[in-house]
Amino acid sequence: MKKVLVTAGSTRVPIDQVRAITNIFQGKTGHDIARYMAREGADVTLVTSNNDVVGVDRLRVLRYSTFDELADIMAMEITDGAYDAVVHSAAVSDYKVSGVFAKDDADRLVPLDSAKKVSSAHPNLYFELVPTEKLIDKIRADWGFEGMIVKFKLEVGKTYSELISIATASVRASKADLIIANNLEWYRSAALFITPDGMSVTVGRPELAGEIWKKINVTEKGK
Repeated sequence: MKKVLVTAGSTRVPIDQVRAITNIFQGKTGHDIARYMAREGADVTLVTSNNDVVGVDRLRVLRYSTFDELADIMAMEITDGAYDAVVHSAAVSDYKVSGVFAKDDADRLVPLDSAKKVSSAHPNLYFELVPTEKLIDKIRADWGFEGMIVKFKLEVGKTYSELISIATASVRASKADLIIANNLEWYRSAALFITPDGMSVTVGRPELAGEIWKKINVTEKGK
């Protein structure tokens, strides 16, 4: 029986205790993949920010909200979970808020206390954003995973050749075995399966989970 970890949903980056930055994705793709593989007999752990998950046998669900919570869960599961494959489809925040500021009477940025709720009385707020860690890159380098890694990559407004070039570099950088790449404009209908050598094939959205499952089943652990 294959043991698979699937991440889904999106991370929330706190601004203060009541406000946050996130993105538009809700985890449907990851949920579909996890349910499909569980029905096919895999032992699946789904790590998701979305509470709307239909129960399936062999589907264990772990929930996160913030970037840090997802990072902690992935580190623990991948280090100790003896998985055969990791399918990392979660839409992870590229930036986090390192400071919240307002301007004083001299037009200087003054840091605000964001440990609680930042007052809405300020006419303007300014955020300092710093890059988050690339969790996908930590899977092999930091967490020592030797199984199959499936990475996801979304771009906007790229041609097919541009998307293939970007995705090929990305899959190599992460030492992944396969990257699922698409454009925002057509991600609901199809995706490109791209390997580190730049080979690509277009897969329709309805076939996505099944094709990933096939790849996992023909890839030996320790590749």
